[in-house]
Amino acid sequence: MKNSNIRKQKIRNVVLLSVIVVLLSITSIIIVVPIEKGNAISSSPSVIPSNNNSNATTSLGLIATSPFYESKIGKIIGQRIVSTGNGITPQIEQSIIENGIIKGVGNVTSVGTWTNTFRSPRINYGVGQGVITTADGKDMATWTGYGVGKSDIKGVRTYHDIIFFNTNSTGKLAFIKNLTGLHTSEVDGNKQTSKIWEWK
Repeated sequence: MKNSNIRKQKIRNVVLLSVIVVLLSITSIIIVVPIEKGNAISSSPSVIPSNNNSNATTSLGLIATSPFYESKIGKIIGQRIVSTGNGITPQIEQSIIENGIIKGVGNVTSVGTWTNTFRSPRINYGVGQGVITTADGKDMATWTGYGVGKSDIKGVRTYHDIIFFNTNSTGKLAFIKNLTGLHTSEVDGNKQTSKIWEWK
């Protein structure tokens, strides 16, 4: 039984690594397209149903159509140069605080730090970690993220990341233990908006 669980975890790690590689190689916006449960996966485009069922899954059959976390109030609270990378791949560390909402939980605060390595002035990949705390301060969860960012000609940067959550909570945030999320955020100047969908 233990070997079976280890094997399943190894397979999941390979799948997650593959998705990280895909995320690092794309620079377009991730579009979540729901299909009805039980429909076959095909290469033809899916039609978004008129009723937005939050329990539906995407054409991948893995991603919830509705984000469980949203933040419209986020800002960069600190930056530092980690490395100049000999002028080729500089690294910049950014600390960010967000006031967000988790479905079924309510208001939360997420504080995190990302280290971004720039492949060009407009494209970077990042590694981040942080903590989410409920408004009453009674529950806490941690997260680790990996992703890619791209800026447009106006300097607005869009990120697509995989986030791994963990917690010892037995309260409001207990559901987030070992949860994997697909995260998108937009940074315009010092302001940031974010959404996270559960990857089931």
